[in-house]
Amino acid sequence: MKEGYADNRFASLYYKELGQGVPLVMLHGNGESHQIFGRLAELMSRYYRVILMDSRGHGASKLKDTVRTQELTTSGMADDVMQVMDVLHVPKAVILGFSDGANVALEAASRYPDKVLAVVAVSGNALPKGMTAVSYAQVKAGYKFWRVVEKLPMPRRVKERAVSGRQLNGLMANWPHLTAAELSLIQAPVLLLTGRRDMIRPRHTLWMGEQIPDAKVVFVKGADHFTLLKREKAYAGHIVGWLREKGL
Repeated sequence: MKEGYADNRFASLYYKELGQGVPLVMLHGNGESHQIFGRLAELMSRYYRVILMDSRGHGASKLKDTVRTQELTTSGMADDVMQVMDVLHVPKAVILGFSDGANVALEAASRYPDKVLAVVAVSGNALPKGMTAVSYAQVKAGYKFWRVVEKLPMPRRVKERAVSGRQLNGLMANWPHLTAAELSLIQAPVLLLTGRRDMIRPRHTLWMGEQIPDAKVVFVKGADHFTLLKREKAYAGHIVGWLREKGL
């Protein structure tokens, strides 16, 4: 296992590597870190060179002081993925993302088609309104709440919590913005894994699959938004089987 940091002008990005073979970057969801992939990363490292990373403003990846209070965006995070790949001398990789990580993976594939071999997007969305009405209303309310709270006089640590709350809710409320035209730019094959009980509307997932030239949509039986983190072996079977079909 190797670990380190890739620096850019926005963040110091933590990464960790395990396994050998075709590079596979794994991206966690909102408010999480690479540690959520403990069991799944172990399973995937039997077949691939797994590259785990913490997104900017998450886990061990720290925002630089000059941008510490700026909004988080999926486009910026997609740039970060490319940064880590460049530091590790990885010209092309499979990108597997969960939740917000899936959104970043799709954004990276749209913006950097020559750098992405394939995408596995688990419970991702292309537009904020791809979430159910209740979930979308909750993150919008959270974003507005923390925007107000952070302007109040308070101790530094409480202020930092308010800023983080605003950033994380804003990431879901305002991003991504992948239009049909942008999704059509994705050249890599894409596997969209979701469930009928996901916080992402099934109709939205199907719409995404229609826009991406080489996409496969799979509704995992009985799955909700977090089933990936509970049934790692089953999901690994879906993912490895599909990648093998694509020659990866």
